[in-house]
Amino acid sequence: MLMHSSRNLFRIVILALVIFSGCREKETDTPVNPKAEPLTRQLDSFARTSPIPGFAVAIVDEKGVQYAKGFGWADRLLQRPFTPETIHGVASVSKTFLALCVIKLVEDGKLKLEEPINQILPFPVSNPYYPDRPILVQHLLNHSSGIIDDAFVPYYIGEADICLLNDSKSYDSFPPHLLLDIQYYRMGKKLSLEQYLRNYLQKGARWYTDSTFLRKEPGTHFTYSNLAASLVALIVERRSGMSFREYSRKIIFEPLQLKSTAWDYEDLPAAQVSRLYAQEDLQTDSLVREFPFHYMLSYPASELKTNAADLGLFLAEMISGYKGKGKLLSSESYQKLFQPVAGLAGLNAADSSRFNSRFSIASFWSVSATGQRMHFGGRTGTYAFVYFNPVTGRGAIAYANLRHNSFGGLLETVSHAEENW
Repeated sequence: MLMHSSRNLFRIVILALVIFSGCREKETDTPVNPKAEPLTRQLDSFARTSPIPGFAVAIVDEKGVQYAKGFGWADRLLQRPFTPETIHGVASVSKTFLALCVIKLVEDGKLKLEEPINQILPFPVSNPYYPDRPILVQHLLNHSSGIIDDAFVPYYIGEADICLLNDSKSYDSFPPHLLLDIQYYRMGKKLSLEQYLRNYLQKGARWYTDSTFLRKEPGTHFTYSNLAASLVALIVERRSGMSFREYSRKIIFEPLQLKSTAWDYEDLPAAQVSRLYAQEDLQTDSLVREFPFHYMLSYPASELKTNAADLGLFLAEMISGYKGKGKLLSSESYQKLFQPVAGLAGLNAADSSRFNSRFSIASFWSVSATGQRMHFGGRTGTYAFVYFNPVTGRGAIAYANLRHNSFGGLLETVSHAEENW
């Protein structure tokens, strides 16, 4: 009799838990946008036809991530799926975080955009063709400093500004076009941010050459430069009194609770990090192979690792900030961040398309003719984009583990869905 009663009680408890669980699920369900399913089908189709092994996308508004999904493989060998939680590098999208750090220092009264950089840096930097024309902080932010990227300078003396994180003899079997990269990366070694910049920009240093500068007056001509962007990070260090890693963590990662974002692989859980891939043969899309992790010494301009969840939080803050409701900066500071620069040569103002990233430039954010704020990033094993539309208050992100031309189709698919969300 006691056993029978116990069994009945057990059944009642289980039934109650099931009912309660069902109620809880019903209460916490969020409405699903009817456009999500068609978008997922389109992206599934893209994943089947593109050689890109894995990618993630997200649609974002000021409230946060409204759609996020991963496709394909983060690790083809281990058959590990690519999800919105998969961590991957976003290449030059890193500069959007760098820009925020600079404007935060301006807001705090520790820096002025009109300030000559030689009043801040521990070594002098000047354009040898215009030695009497100072380079200003704002010139670095809008790519008009006259400093350009020339990776072949260290190569000529058997060195490199990029290095392998883990070398292997197996890389010697890579096809010739990839083996050239490996051989170059093997010449590199990790240096401090300051030493890397001194090597290129301090007159008489190991990699210094006048060819690192345009024959253009500072502040007059747009030329995209990772080197100049990295110099911004050194300015952040000088005026904040912290390393750039520490400062960005303090003013961005921690306030936004970006728990899967860092500049270095060792600060992230390896099981969540995607592998990198490269094409075996540039003439065919049929074969890709895993490519080794590597490190660019211009890390503040190119080495951010994050996932769709974290990058979505960052983009939501940018959208809110543009609307005057951000958490990280004042409304006035966000206006400074996103204000386009007028009068620069070297931009393409004739192209009025939605994603012309060279129509105009703000503080590292490209500005299209239709007002989109955006940034793209690409290197071996990585393609990424982030953008938002100030009018609709929506935007999107995507990142992939193969640099391939089909990524443009991903932007087209996602942006069309975002426009009609």
